[in-house]
Amino acid sequence: MRKILTLTVTAAALALSAAAPVAANETLSIILFGHPLEPGFAIVWIPVSDHDDKRAANYRNPSAETRAEAQAEIASNPGIRATLERRNIQPHNVLAIQTALNGGKIIYAR
Repeated sequence: MRKILTLTVTAAALALSAAAPVAANETLSIILFGHPLEPGFAIVWIPVSDHDDKRAANYRNPSAETRAEAQAEIASNPGIRATLERRNIQPHNVLAIQTALNGGKIIYAR
């Protein structure tokens, strides 16, 4: 009985210690959440009716200047236009575009 228990514990320890094969270029976020649709672009949906969401309060009703800057960036950046087209987002529904610290773009749309 003691031999079976020892073998079971040893087998469990070996099974838990074995690392799963992971490609060298994958990070933890890719492993957990998968690859993004377009690297470098993130879409944040701003619901019109959810007024309790404090994170999106700055972009729910953006100023005319913020919307004009977003439209100018859409016109000048073919990557943003392609991303919007792939996701079926009309350019007039883009409220703001922000540049992330890693150089990617965060697109706020409704």
